[in-house]
Amino acid sequence: MSVTVVDADGHVLEDESLRNFVKQSEAGILAGARINALWPSLDHHHNGIHVRNKEAFGGGRKIGAEEWGQFLTDANIRYSVLYPSSGLSMGNIQTEYWATMVAKTYNDWMYATYLQKNPRLKAVALLPMQDVPGAVTELRRAVKELGMIGAMLPANGLTKHLGDKSYWPVYEEAERLGVPLAVHGGNHSGMCMDTFTVYAPINGLGHPFGQMVAMASLVFHGVFDAFPTLRIAFLEAGSAWVSLWMDRMDRSYQYHVDLDAFGKPIVLKEKLPSDYFKNGRVFVGCEGSEQSLSAQIKRVGNGPFLFASDFPHEVSAADCRHEIEEIVEAEDLSDADKRAILGENAMRFYNYTGEEARQPVGAKAG
Repeated sequence: MSVTVVDADGHVLEDESLRNFVKQSEAGILAGARINALWPSLDHHHNGIHVRNKEAFGGGRKIGAEEWGQFLTDANIRYSVLYPSSGLSMGNIQTEYWATMVAKTYNDWMYATYLQKNPRLKAVALLPMQDVPGAVTELRRAVKELGMIGAMLPANGLTKHLGDKSYWPVYEEAERLGVPLAVHGGNHSGMCMDTFTVYAPINGLGHPFGQMVAMASLVFHGVFDAFPTLRIAFLEAGSAWVSLWMDRMDRSYQYHVDLDAFGKPIVLKEKLPSDYFKNGRVFVGCEGSEQSLSAQIKRVGNGPFLFASDFPHEVSAADCRHEIEEIVEAEDLSDADKRAILGENAMRFYNYTGEEARQPVGAKAG
């Protein structure tokens, strides 16, 4: 079987070269400070003692555009869409001005450091959601001037939930531009695990917890109904949470009737909350090792699911090849399922159909 493999969620490792992209008028603020002064802490959980794959981020290896290019070749991936690492804490920034400065700095750095060096590397922008008009302007700049193919929303950390109407101008602009938004976790504070003394369960639970809350916020506060062509993905939480969310939300929606300010029932445009996973505008990241992926496909079809490497956080090229092969060789997935998960859905989500996106890389099985 030959398929086009697209990595819907890879990561960059921000480094000191970011300094070069801070505007001269703002550079003095950072004088003498390390570059991590740009970012607030994700949460105290990430600072514990634990060991990761030596080929990945925890091994301390340098990762830049050259290493990313080699990874794509070694893993037989046509292209990857890059997300931040330190920048996953974007929602924790409290100052509007600082959020705007950080977003612009990161986006300029990403363009120069990765996008200009390898056409197989794509990227989403960071947005200063703390300053909604500024976020709208930065989204437009990132897409029109820097060629970015979407933007990231933090699953946790902002002072308001993602469905809040104050954020709607950002959704309106994304819809107008025809680019998707991707909700990404990373900050697991405030999820009833702050007193844990080990990190593995916090990582395992924090991502799906955050995505379930974000999805509920966007559905029940009317974002998908108000913006009928907006595409949103929920990344790095696997796919198993989808069935849990659907079962719980469908039951709750049928038994608990919410009223608006005029006493009228709040009614979703879709018949049930679970139907939002079937409308072609909601996407979910997945890994090759998931035991229940076929069960999720049985519930909602193969349209939402996007293969994600998460390189270089947890995997090496060998690990990624193995996960791709697990999908290619899965007996409970059809060939159409495999093509959709490994590439077709990502091209539809990101609306990217460049020549390099259409050429099979030759992942084979059997």
